[in-house]
Amino acid sequence: MAQHTNVKMRGPRFFALGLAVAGALAAPTARAADAPRAADPPRAEPTIAVPGAEGDYLRLLHRDIHFRWAVQFIEEVAAKRPRTDPLNNLKLQAEVLFTVRWDGSPAEVTLSESSGNIDFDHMALVAVKGDRPFPVPPIDVYGDDGVAHFRWIFARDFRLCSGGEVRRVEASLAEALPRLFVQGRMKEALLRVARYTRGGDANAMSTFARAWLSRPFPDPSLDARAAAALARAGDTRQTDRLRPALGRAETATVAAPALAALKVDLCPLIKPRLRMTDPEGMALAARILVAAGTELPPASPCVAALTDLVKSDGVAAPLRATLLRTLAVVSPAGVRRLALGALGDSDPHMRAAGAETFARPGGGRPTLYRLQPLIKDASTEVRAAAAAGMIRACGDLADEYVLPLFKARESEPLAAMAPELGKQTSAGSLDLLAKMQKRNNPELRVPVLAALAARTDAAGRALYQPAAAAVKKDPYASSEARRIVYATADVNELVPLMKDPALGLQAFKSLLRAQRHAEAMDWLVGSFDRLPPETLIDAFGAWLANPPTHTASKP
Repeated sequence: MAQHTNVKMRGPRFFALGLAVAGALAAPTARAADAPRAADPPRAEPTIAVPGAEGDYLRLLHRDIHFRWAVQFIEEVAAKRPRTDPLNNLKLQAEVLFTVRWDGSPAEVTLSESSGNIDFDHMALVAVKGDRPFPVPPIDVYGDDGVAHFRWIFARDFRLCSGGEVRRVEASLAEALPRLFVQGRMKEALLRVARYTRGGDANAMSTFARAWLSRPFPDPSLDARAAAALARAGDTRQTDRLRPALGRAETATVAAPALAALKVDLCPLIKPRLRMTDPEGMALAARILVAAGTELPPASPCVAALTDLVKSDGVAAPLRATLLRTLAVVSPAGVRRLALGALGDSDPHMRAAGAETFARPGGGRPTLYRLQPLIKDASTEVRAAAAAGMIRACGDLADEYVLPLFKARESEPLAAMAPELGKQTSAGSLDLLAKMQKRNNPELRVPVLAALAARTDAAGRALYQPAAAAVKKDPYASSEARRIVYATADVNELVPLMKDPALGLQAFKSLLRAQRHAEAMDWLVGSFDRLPPETLIDAFGAWLANPPTHTASKP
């Protein structure tokens, strides 16, 4: 910032400004010209070195204050007053506290520490008040009362008016954040949190995350996601906020696992929907129970209701198939007989659901013999379910039985098998994945890539690595493929990709798991204004799930 110490004003404007300080500068005129001039200190005024937006604004303030203080006052004192004059005492120093409003106008200008010289103190106040507003303050420097607070030191020595700083007039985060949110000052609040975190407060970002997620969202889907994020972090107060979300199809599957995480029994909440006269209610109840993923006791009324509905001819076959799959989730031990009966059902939806729910890991040859006829079923859905079930239950025993599916052009049965092959470690199962990979079918690329990424055997990893490298090099690779490949990437490989829309959140979570919270916070603060609400909800939820175990600091 250019200094104005050597600037001289001439002409009528200088005369007018001189009248404002005439009282302070009055001196014996007979000997003023002959009086020896006070020696100017050889040292230059220090620069304001505060970084960031705060420092930028302090330097803007200094630009205006410096002209009024150093040029209009100090230089005139040095030029017109003798060296022995009290105003030329290099030990003089005054402190002024003041605020700047949203429009740049100074307010509440007060002398907080006197220099002992009334004229010196007066001119320090004049240097702040000026005759025009300051630049409008950035949000980084505002206090909780909506104005920016400053402390400024005015010195007679070489320091002049370089001693400016922001005064933080702030309540505790828990008290301040709701007020800042209501005022629409969210980014300002986040910047404060970042400052607190860098200062050593390891809980500041968690406080912000809870406050941000706790506020009501106008969009029901976003509100449910926010409540779910808090529930997963153990906030039991979200129960009442999540219960209404169970009644909406677009939010039920978000609310269900969150309520389950809080140990809420969902059966009483959805049991009224399990009625033959309410097909939509039955379908929604099934989605809720599957999303919750919690086993129910055998005596649960929901287990009994699901069992009766699966057996009922009054329920449409596709819905009965859905209810059978639901029963396999909430009561896996009690579904085997129903699943076995479904294998011979006349409806393909029921046969597919039967194959899916009957096949359990370790089923061996008895399961193989039950499912093998369905490999030739007329329904693609049934063939896909049977093939996946055979791999899941029988492992390598099923290989020769599913080989005929590789001769067909359809990809659905192969795509259904891929996740199950990803759980295996045998050479035979890897050979089947290799055959799928060689087909170069667009519909199989992502399922096969995900299956190879899941393999833990050395041969499987060897087949996966070149496929993953190809995805990383391909600028046209799908976002899903890239997420699969980078899901297990080293954090140092992910950090350079944080600006990638598809991978930024993934890299953020990786940093959290690595306890590199300072870098994760920098990304969150820098991306806050451009990230969609659903991504921010996920990010703040991830922070609460992986809080710092120590003060955040950059390595």
